[in-house]
Amino acid sequence: MNRSLLAIAGAMLVASAAVAMAQTSVGAFQKWNVFTSNEPDGKMCFVASQPQDSKYSQVITSRDPVFFMITSIPAKKIKNEVSTIIGFAFGPNAIVQIDIDGMKFTMFTANTDTAWAMPEQEAGLVNALKAGATLKVTGTSKRGTSTTDTYSLSGITAALQKMATECP
Repeated sequence: MNRSLLAIAGAMLVASAAVAMAQTSVGAFQKWNVFTSNEPDGKMCFVASQPQDSKYSQVITSRDPVFFMITSIPAKKIKNEVSTIIGFAFGPNAIVQIDIDGMKFTMFTANTDTAWAMPEQEAGLVNALKAGATLKVTGTSKRGTSTTDTYSLSGITAALQKMATECP
């Protein structure tokens, strides 16, 4: 799975407008993986995971790969930026809901397949991820399909610690 996760993570980075040079896996921690990439403007690090389960409001025929990730780019003063690649285009003004063991957060979209945490909530969200057991991400596609992806948070604390040593 690490090889496929690395390939998908690379595609995810391109999709989120981060032009990735070559990603290197620097650790796997249960359900979470840590990657680094040397970009023209400095080193980038991210942790990523894929859902353990997905539920849909209607039958779907296809969906691109899905990820939840946290990114740090020290040269740009970006630390622990939380995002998700949902595998389909969100609807206009879509709201993406995160539920970590009953604690709720909202993400925003830009009519793409990516949603980001509200910047003022990121520190609290990362702390909740480290303390939690299960993460659920709910969003609605532009076609009206509601999706809930469930992630295990096993290993996220160790993955974030590794990322912090790679991108202090």
